[in-house]
Amino acid sequence: MCCGLTGDANMTASPPLESDTPPRKQGLIKRFLPKSLLGRTLLIIVTPLILLQVVSGYVFYENHWDKVSRRLATSVAGDVASISALFRRAPDAETREWIRSLAFHRMEMRVELQIGEILPNQPPLLSFDRADGFLVEALSAQLDKPFMVDTTSLEKDIFVLVQHGDGVLQVTTTRKRLSSSTTYVFVIWMVGTSMILFGVATLFMRNQI
Repeated sequence: MCCGLTGDANMTASPPLESDTPPRKQGLIKRFLPKSLLGRTLLIIVTPLILLQVVSGYVFYENHWDKVSRRLATSVAGDVASISALFRRAPDAETREWIRSLAFHRMEMRVELQIGEILPNQPPLLSFDRADGFLVEALSAQLDKPFMVDTTSLEKDIFVLVQHGDGVLQVTTTRKRLSSSTTYVFVIWMVGTSMILFGVATLFMRNQI
């Protein structure tokens, strides 16, 4: 009788219940997130660091770099306008030679008057540098004569051609007058310091975890 009861109990035992709901699929973002504690800790550290770099770079480029570039372009345009005005009032070749010497030694500009030439009717030849556009704006505000800017013919120099009554005044200056080295120094220090701090944080967190 005992065996019979045991057999009936085995026959009536129900199979283990299985969940009707399928397992949840991992989200697309979770698949790329680190699984280890060290990886998640480093992610918590590096995320604010990257956001800080982005915000600092945006504020710097949109404010400081634009202001510096505009002021440098205004300075170059002012020198070109001054040279143009002096050449129009120069009565003889000796005075114009003095103006050339003054522009070369004091303004880092080479001046040449092309007698009988006419300014070509073509748009400015500009590179993708924003400072070139600032230079055109500054020259438009300070020159009362037709002009053309060429920043692509030479790698390290820029040309400004101004129409005069007896020819075309060509002013050549170095591109360094339109750029500031502090921009690149700031980027190098910002990225380099962040990488050093991230390396130190990674070393300490690895030892702790």
